[in-house]
Amino acid sequence: MSQTKLNLGKISAVLVDGDKYVQDLIGQMLRGFGLERLVAFDRADSAREYILKGGVDLCIVEAALADLPGTELVKQIRRVDNMQLRMLPIIVLTGYTQVGAVEQARDCGANLVIKKPVSPRVLFDRIAWVSKNQRPFIESETYVGPDRRFKSIGPPGGTGRRATDLSADIGAATEPNMSQDEIDALLKPVKVSM
Repeated sequence: MSQTKLNLGKISAVLVDGDKYVQDLIGQMLRGFGLERLVAFDRADSAREYILKGGVDLCIVEAALADLPGTELVKQIRRVDNMQLRMLPIIVLTGYTQVGAVEQARDCGANLVIKKPVSPRVLFDRIAWVSKNQRPFIESETYVGPDRRFKSIGPPGGTGRRATDLSADIGAATEPNMSQDEIDALLKPVKVSM
């Protein structure tokens, strides 16, 4: 995906992160990708006010903000009346990658979650993937955002990070889908007697 030609010159982005150093670092990466219109905020309330005015094409939010969790900001954006704002591509950055933290970021309605520290290549690949991806948008009582399932479209970039990872082209299902309880059971550590 890094070979993708992506013109970010006309994109308007909002970055919400309480750490000035991270703002500068991510800002430099985005400007290096050609993105010239970037507004950075250190608080969710200021960012929300700016975003609700419209004209924003991409939002990058830190999950842990001082005044409001970034995941709550994403939920608020997903629930506004303006459909264009509701469908705004949102990437959540987090330094906490425990399963619960990642699930919370996923479940707030973000398009993608990126682990900090983030490299320029990962950030560019994820922005390119979000810009080209056409996942269906889901609206229910408990969730508003892009479909969280990656069934047939694979992970960003089409392949995993390791040479041994399989292609994203998985073909038709041969078995029924697992329930969430079955998936959760696979992720939980199990004590084994020897």
